[in-house]
Amino acid sequence: MQATSGSEPNDQSANQTPATRDVMANVLRIYNWPSQAYWRYFEILALRRLVYDPPILEIGCGDGKLSSLIFSAIDDAIDINPRSVERCKKNASHVYRRMRCLDARDLQPTGNGYGTVFANCVLEHIPDIETVLHGCHRSLRPGGKLVVTVPLVRMNEHLLFKSQRYVQLRREQLVHVNLLSESGWSELLNRCRFSVEAVEPYMSATACRFWDTLDAIACIGRGRYTLAAALHEIGCAVLPAGARNRLVASLSNWLCSKAKKHQGTGPATAALVVASKRE
Repeated sequence: MQATSGSEPNDQSANQTPATRDVMANVLRIYNWPSQAYWRYFEILALRRLVYDPPILEIGCGDGKLSSLIFSAIDDAIDINPRSVERCKKNASHVYRRMRCLDARDLQPTGNGYGTVFANCVLEHIPDIETVLHGCHRSLRPGGKLVVTVPLVRMNEHLLFKSQRYVQLRREQLVHVNLLSESGWSELLNRCRFSVEAVEPYMSATACRFWDTLDAIACIGRGRYTLAAALHEIGCAVLPAGARNRLVASLSNWLCSKAKKHQGTGPATAALVVASKRE
């Protein structure tokens, strides 16, 4: 896998085929709102292109449903939220061998080390990020890989509105603590004794603006009590299964058509980063 400049997203992942429409449909069944599925869709297509050396540790597993669309087996998973760990045990126990509640900043090496440490859109939310990365380094065996997806600071230039007040509001809503450029992530990983092997962009500026147009509405509210969550609960209560399936199919086709149109237009606003442990 070759490192890229990160200036233009790879547009191969956005070709609208039955397989990619299935990916979108599966993600739509997991998340409360189309914007969430839209962003995750690009992540899944990027992450599925990699080969992961076992054993695998996932940081920030959540309920495990998303990773179950990427992996057939994950050896260990951690999450800081005990409710998420319990949901993961219930929803994705067929994928994970072991799950535990743990702050990523407290990560310690076990056994002979992992072949892969994986984190999907997690590192941008954790304060004291260097502590996390040093823990990842200790947990990997020699030559092991750290694989992460992260939004880039450039996303703030391609939101629905350009005002600094709106940018700050969205950063607070999304709990973005670490937003860096491609070179910023490379420099940070180098300081933490990693060698960056690839920086693969997967979300274009135009796709980011479309995502934010949908997502800004979803985030109205606070915590678990957002408009997206409320409408999701209402839809599950009111719509019969057949109607929900038809809605998912229609939304999947629409979002895939938008993804095909938007991908590769403008600079990257999110990237997949692969780095190897350096002694």
